[in-house]
Amino acid sequence: MIVDVHTHVFPDEIALEVVPKMAAGAGIKEAIDGRLSSLVESMDEAGIDMSWLQPVATKPRQVNSINRWVENGRSGRVVAFGSFYPDCENLPGLIKDLSSRGFPGIKIHPEYHSIEPDDERLFPMYEAIIEERMMVLFHAGVDIEVPTLNSTPDHFARLIDRFPDLVMILAHLGGFRQWEEVARVLIGRNVYLDTSYVLGHLPDEDFVTMVRAHGVDRVLFGTDSPWADQKGELEHLRSLPFSEEELDLICGKNAERLLKDRR
Repeated sequence: MIVDVHTHVFPDEIALEVVPKMAAGAGIKEAIDGRLSSLVESMDEAGIDMSWLQPVATKPRQVNSINRWVENGRSGRVVAFGSFYPDCENLPGLIKDLSSRGFPGIKIHPEYHSIEPDDERLFPMYEAIIEERMMVLFHAGVDIEVPTLNSTPDHFARLIDRFPDLVMILAHLGGFRQWEEVARVLIGRNVYLDTSYVLGHLPDEDFVTMVRAHGVDRVLFGTDSPWADQKGELEHLRSLPFSEEELDLICGKNAERLLKDRR
């Protein structure tokens, strides 16, 4: 089982307009066009069995419609996390509703959501996530399209201290372009790290060292599709000096275990 825990898709008419604009704003070229059908085709080509959708609402009024849309896109191969926005009313109630509808977790993007992950306004929501046995995947570190930096390793270290039972996945190996700080305050802590948009940006030797220092049982394969190519990312990961047992854990077994524990 190969699982990509970090992907993004959009309704067809939105994807064809928004994805090229976002890519241009970040100074990159998208790997696919951001439609759900294109993601499934990419999975087939790469040999990926399951992808987790990580939707991001940029306004409170988008939350319900986004969650309904990704809910309808779920299948045996596509798992959807829920979306939220900090200004929504009754965030604990939103979590309980998402839990009742089978969402295993939510995505938080501190830059698009304009909030630090350890902001006390989010504490009641985190308590609800723990109570509902859900998980949360955070964008972590620099976002190449957004100028703010609300999601540093120090923010997440404080959050781990405050909520040790919160099941957290930090994207981009704990913090894009923040890897020295990740090594200082996060490596070895009780948190999961995904590999999305790291390979090719962090030297391979440093990547392998960080993954092993953190523990391969707490690292998850992710790509950030459509911004990176699933097949290329998987091939790059497999080219590194990991054992088959280590690759099995990173590429799927860890994600399978997390998902099973939430269902």
